[in-house]
Amino acid sequence: MVQDIEKSPIASIKSASSTSTTDISDLQSSDVVLNKKMKLVQDAIDEIGFTPYHLKLLFLNGMGYATDSQLLMIESSVRQYINFQFGQDFPISNEAMVIGGIAGACLFGFSADLIGRRLAFNISLFLSGLFCIITGAMNSLATYCLFVALSSLCFGGNLVLDTVCFLEFLPFKNNLQSLVTLLAAFWGIGQSVAVLIAWAFLPNNSCEGPENCDSADNRGWRYTWYVNGAIVLVLAVARVTVISLEETPKFLVSNSRDEEAYQSLKNIADKYNRPMSLTLEKLQACGEITANEDYRKNQSVKGTLKLMGEHLSVLFSNKTMIRHTSLLFLSWLILGICYPIFYAFLPTYLATRGVNISADTVYGVYRDNVISNVCSIGGPIIAWLLLFYVPVLGRRGVLFIGAIASSAFFFGYTQIKNHAQNVALSSAAYCALYIYFGCLYAFSPETMPAMARATGNACCIMITRFGQIFSPIIAYYSDTSSSAPLFVCGALIAINGIIALGFPLEPSKNRPS
Repeated sequence: MVQDIEKSPIASIKSASSTSTTDISDLQSSDVVLNKKMKLVQDAIDEIGFTPYHLKLLFLNGMGYATDSQLLMIESSVRQYINFQFGQDFPISNEAMVIGGIAGACLFGFSADLIGRRLAFNISLFLSGLFCIITGAMNSLATYCLFVALSSLCFGGNLVLDTVCFLEFLPFKNNLQSLVTLLAAFWGIGQSVAVLIAWAFLPNNSCEGPENCDSADNRGWRYTWYVNGAIVLVLAVARVTVISLEETPKFLVSNSRDEEAYQSLKNIADKYNRPMSLTLEKLQACGEITANEDYRKNQSVKGTLKLMGEHLSVLFSNKTMIRHTSLLFLSWLILGICYPIFYAFLPTYLATRGVNISADTVYGVYRDNVISNVCSIGGPIIAWLLLFYVPVLGRRGVLFIGAIASSAFFFGYTQIKNHAQNVALSSAAYCALYIYFGCLYAFSPETMPAMARATGNACCIMITRFGQIFSPIIAYYSDTSSSAPLFVCGALIAINGIIALGFPLEPSKNRPS
């Protein structure tokens, strides 16, 4: 499989090298020494090529994506029964999960640019799985929300690192960095697993309403959390046993740790018997970088805050970066608002359209949900195929296609007349939206400087989580029988498609730093 990826005849369309490709780092940083070192590192990665190590990273990092969507779907699935048991009608547990996700992205993302990617990558899933199991044992709404927030903190931080770690080891040649888009296919897998587990435990082990809803009669949500937590723990163990993650060489170089960066690359080259002409002397001959400093030299609170501020400022270091980062953050904010509103309003809106729109049995409801989530797996796969086989589209073109297609399906929901149309449009909307999702999650870290990549990626996820805070509030206080929210969501995602065409950086044409 590794050889097939590298030797595909289509892959020769856009083989890149340092002599024929401008690196994005040239447009981002004025530190000439750092730019030179980044080019040498990327040249070495291209020379080593795609190995079984990268294939393992694809699946193990994809597990992080699956965990994110899986746990979000689980909390959404059990929320009604939680509210029945604890006498609540406002979706407070959703707010706890979103706030935890914001905190996790901030904590793990900002620290990953200070102390490295490997530690957060290895511990985040383990802690998330542990907190999930504890969540299932809680006996009050307050403690339930606390551990929902803690589990969200961990898997939210993990999501920041999945794309960053995979990207910083991938070759650019033969368009191989487009593989980052494929990670999002694991979202659909995670969601599908979550729905299947909820289907197995919730229907026969849950209260039918808030009246006389005792814990003994409402244990389905507990079983659901236990099983999902156990799955996440298994994935966490796989991460540290199936692969021994090297610290990313781009992080090491951007922190003046040239010897470690060289050794990280050499370990991979030696293990898989691949050529590597880079030497430590070549790296060190470039000189000393000035744009960043090693966090270990000054671990005081003041020094840490100073470095974090410098990492943030890199994202706005010149006119190109100001424009790009501003448009990127705006896209994430719009996505964070419109996507959850669509799914928060949809069930109630459909209920006003007639009894034949939604399935009339528990089996039918879960079956339809599984179908839609399985179809979402196709979105990132379509996005990757477009990037790989139609490279002229670039990331911006695929983002535009995904956004406009999603907008059309959102608008289409206002015209559905029967159950078959509901399932078809739901499946198509999931698939189209995940074309956009998959590409945006890959595009964002690709266009960020390596020294601030985790920080920038964390900011994107924090912004979209912040947008998600408002969706349940809007759904709770608004008229959900109106079609207006669907039109608003369709218009917002279409705006994101137009914004995509205005991004000044295009990773398919310029190598990421």
